Amino acid sequence: MPSRRTVLAATAATGLTLTATPAAATGSLKSLVDEQATKITGYDTVAVGAFRGREAYALRGDSIFQIGSITKTFTAVLLALTGRVDDPLGKHLPRRFPAPQGVTMAQLSSHTSGMPPLPPGLLEHPGLDLRDPYAHITEEFLVEALKKTTLVTPPGTQYAYSNYGAGLLGLALTRNYEALVRHRITNPLGLADTVLTLNPLQRQRKVQGYDSEGKATPDWRLPVIPGAGALYGTINDLLRYMRAHVGDAPFWLKPALDLVQRPRFEISPEYRAGLGWHMYTLPSGREVVFHDGGTGGFTSMAMFSRESRSGVAVIANKFNADLFGHAAELLEQL
Repeated sequence: MPSRRTVLAATAATGLTLTATPAAATGSLKSLVDEQATKITGYDTVAVGAFRGREAYALRGDSIFQIGSITKTFTAVLLALTGRVDDPLGKHLPRRFPAPQGVTMAQLSSHTSGMPPLPPGLLEHPGLDLRDPYAHITEEFLVEALKKTTLVTPPGTQYAYSNYGAGLLGLALTRNYEALVRHRITNPLGLADTVLTLNPLQRQRKVQGYDSEGKATPDWRLPVIPGAGALYGTINDLLRYMRAHVGDAPFWLKPALDLVQRPRFEISPEYRAGLGWHMYTLPSGREVVFHDGGTGGFTSMAMFSRESRSGVAVIANKFNADLFGHAAELLEQL
């Protein structure tokens, strides 16, 4: 199962070997979550939570972290709600932004657009700070980057994870990403701590992030492309969000939540891409829907099973944590 974490959370992939599927556990939800949390070591703060049916439990469920690229699933839900899924990007991108030819909104969401992982010129920009690599991007920079953009592959032919593409999708959907996410998703689902801008009380619950060397590092800012990974969140909110995907959502939101989970591209026999979300078949044969996230100081994982109506969320306050195996092991026990 490919992982998508580099210094800039771009597209480098590493292999992940899953151990044999654990036997079904008989413990309480609390005991299963607490036991898994003890296995996730080497981080200052780890938050873990799970739900099965109507039951939910979280350890440090109200602590606030950056959730990184899990944001892309919110962007995908916004896309599904618009009914513009298969529209050309150029139809919705602001006029002064030159859109790559042949790229659709759905391809950006499923990472099959052929867009490069990062905007051209990002790494060479004199204002680049690797501790906060997207903060210096302005609309003017993005316009110039689009003029220099060459598609890596023909649209719709290959999977290649692209923060650049996901950011453009968010921009094509709205010039006020924060307000649209609040209006269409977080308010209806009661996700009070899933935000782009923390209020004073939320800042008190915000956890400090650390880089891969264990040094305190600032939160990432994505002022022009927030749809790629700018959201903060909590374990409790991620559990509510995933429960909505397995059926616990307002009736008008369910079609969009179903649509984003529909596979659109086969990456390998066990690994598929939907809109925002990815689908993976575990060694046990169970299919899970998941997305991970990484910013300079945080790594996150959200994973759920529609079949068992269960889900798991894990967040660590350190970049490049390996959380997929922990989440999968816990989910198999639910």
